[in-house]
Amino acid sequence: MTHALISTPRLTLRQMLAQDWPLFLRLNRDPEVNRFIRDIESEDILQQKFSARCFCEDFFAGDWLSLTIMYGDDAVGLMGICCIDNELLQAEVGYLIAPEYCGQGIATEALTALSQWALTQYQLHKIVGRCVDGNMASARVLTKSGFQLEGILRHNHRIGGEWLDERFYGLLAP
Repeated sequence: MTHALISTPRLTLRQMLAQDWPLFLRLNRDPEVNRFIRDIESEDILQQKFSARCFCEDFFAGDWLSLTIMYGDDAVGLMGICCIDNELLQAEVGYLIAPEYCGQGIATEALTALSQWALTQYQLHKIVGRCVDGNMASARVLTKSGFQLEGILRHNHRIGGEWLDERFYGLLAP
């Protein structure tokens, strides 16, 4: 798949392009954006991840379909979906929003649109989202997008050497 376009009344989700590198680098290097996600990685590692995510050759082989969230002419965030189990038709979603655009419903609107599109496009049975316990903003995005809390795995994620509990959410196909 070379291009994916998903539109809502306010947003467009388009395939991530080479021109999105500055946004990718900025969001993945921002300590506030990543405080509930991961340790900050080197620019070299991020460049490798970016290059791999600009091309989704085979969704069902585990390639991320990475999208840039456009709000008008502004690139305001990144969102992706990846198949995690072919037999069970399950995928996982992830998203990063620029801090200046947080709290405006952009992540919820984009996730809802992506989820509806992916359930149909890939005939998925379930989409999974996860966040560390304490990341209430992400938990709200998932819940408002129709995901249901399915469980909390204790000490399932590690950031800054600290083990954190992780909340798993699921959205089932209708």
